[in-house]
Amino acid sequence: MGITMTGNEMISVISTVEVMQFMTHNSLHLYKKKGSSGPFSRVVAYSKTVHEDPHRKGIVFVSPSKAALMDGKGYIVTSYETLHEKYQRLSHWTPNTYRGGTYYEFKNRIIKGHERENLKQINVISIDIDTKEVDLYALYLGCEELGLPRPNLLLETPRGFQGFFVLDTPFYIHKNQDYKALRVAERLSDNVRKALSKYVPVDTSCVPFGFYRIPREDNTLDFYDHPASTSRLIEWSRQYEEQEKRAFLRVVYNKDDSAFDQTSSDWYRALICATDIQKGHHGASRNNALLTMAIANYASGKSIEEAYDELDQFNSNLEHPLSKHEFERTLRSAYSGKYKGAKRSYVEGLLDLWTDGQVQFSGREGWYKFKKPREERIRSHYEEREEDIIAYLEAHTSPETAFLEGSLNTLAESFGMAVSTLKEVLKRSKKIIKRSIGQGRAAVTKVACRSMLLKRLLRLRKNQIEQAQLSCVELMPELNTTIRTLPMPTLETELVLHEVDLLYRSGISPPSRAG
Repeated sequence: MGITMTGNEMISVISTVEVMQFMTHNSLHLYKKKGSSGPFSRVVAYSKTVHEDPHRKGIVFVSPSKAALMDGKGYIVTSYETLHEKYQRLSHWTPNTYRGGTYYEFKNRIIKGHERENLKQINVISIDIDTKEVDLYALYLGCEELGLPRPNLLLETPRGFQGFFVLDTPFYIHKNQDYKALRVAERLSDNVRKALSKYVPVDTSCVPFGFYRIPREDNTLDFYDHPASTSRLIEWSRQYEEQEKRAFLRVVYNKDDSAFDQTSSDWYRALICATDIQKGHHGASRNNALLTMAIANYASGKSIEEAYDELDQFNSNLEHPLSKHEFERTLRSAYSGKYKGAKRSYVEGLLDLWTDGQVQFSGREGWYKFKKPREERIRSHYEEREEDIIAYLEAHTSPETAFLEGSLNTLAESFGMAVSTLKEVLKRSKKIIKRSIGQGRAAVTKVACRSMLLKRLLRLRKNQIEQAQLSCVELMPELNTTIRTLPMPTLETELVLHEVDLLYRSGISPPSRAG
C-alpha cells in the first residue's frame, strides 16, 4: 500500500478508509450491523467470521468539528463502512480503539466513554506539532538520529501537523492486569514526544490517546505502510529512560558545571565574602578573583548588569578595591565570550590564599578560550561553510524549484568560497545533495538541501492526492482492491523523487515512499 514514485513505475494511491483500517488494526466491524450497503452474501459471510473470532471488535469516537468536540459532541462508530461514508464530513477521531461507548444526551450527541480506562487497545503513538513554523525534515532526521522508526502518517492541521507511529502489535488494555499495558504505552508516548521535542516543537503535554485529526485526502502529507515494531519501541523507551537517568545524575553531581548556576556554588560564595584580597599575587590577585567570579556569572546566564551590581558590591568591600575603570574592563573581558566557565586552578589558588581552606572546588575544568569569532579567522570551518550553502539555498530555492544549478565555478562564486572548498563541503555534507549532469566544461551541477527536497516532496504528494479520485469500489475484508493509478510523473518530478529515493535507500531521511 502507499504511493510509490520511483523510476518509471506508476503511482498507486490507497483509499483513506484503508489508512484508517491500517491504523486501527481491523478492530472495528467491516460492515454496519444494520442497514449495510454491502453485498448481502458478503455481509452474511463476514458476520460468520466475526462470530467465530475470539477477539471482540471495538469502537472509535468521531466529531464533525473542533467546536463540536469542545462541546463534547460526536458520534460512536463501529464499522469501516460508516467511516467510509462519513469521514469527509468529520474533523476528529480516536485512532485508538475503545471497548464501547454511549451518549450522555443522545439527542444532542454528547458522547460518553472516551476515558483512558475504557480503551480496548492502543494502536498508534501520536505527536502533535502546534505550529506551521517548523522544518518537517527535522522530524524525520530526529527519528533517524534517535533510533526511532519513521512516522507512518503525517497530517497537516489548521495550526500545525500531527504524526502517527502505527504499532505492529497494539497494546491490549486489561483491567484485570491493573492497566499495565496502558501505563507502558503512556511511558512510551511520553518518551517519544520528549525525545522528538529536541528536533521539532512537539506538544509534550497533550493527552496521548485522545482525539486527533481524521485522515483525509486534503490533509494527508505522507503515508508509510510498514508499521513500527512494538517490541523495539519498548526497548528503545527503556534505553532512553536509562540515558535520561544518567544525564540527570550528571546534573546532580556536577553542580559547578558551566551549564548550571556557578554563582550558587560554595567556592563562589566563599570568594565573594573575602575582603582582604590583594594585588600582586600571580594568578590569585584582585583582578583574577574578579575575572573568575565574573566568568561564573556569565557562564550561569546572568546578565552583565546583574553581575555588575553584585561584583561592584564585592569590589567596594575589598580593603583595597580596584578602580572603576579596571573593574569595568575586567567585567567586559569576562563577558566577551572567550571563556566558558571558571578555571579550577585559578579558583583553587584563590581559595587557598584568601579563605580558611574549608571550601574546595568541585566539578570539571571550565575556563578555556573559545575558538575565535568567525570574522577573526582566515579559514572558516567546513561546518560553517555548509551552513553558508544551506542558508543560500534556503533563500534562493523553494519547494517548486528545489535545485540550484550551474557550473562548479558559478556555484562557488555564488556561495562565496573557492571551488576546492565547495567540493570538499559537498563531499562531507549529509544535509546537501549534489547531482552532476554531463562532463568537462559542459557539466552542470545541481545542488539542493535535503530539507527543501522534503518540502517539495510533501507538496507533490499533497497535490497528487488531492487530484486523485479516491473512493472505495466495494468494501471487502482486506480492503485492498481500491487502488487507483495516477498519470506518469514528469521528468522533473522523477529527478526529485529519484534523489530522495537514493537518500532513503542509503539510510538517510527523508523517506522515498508515502501515500
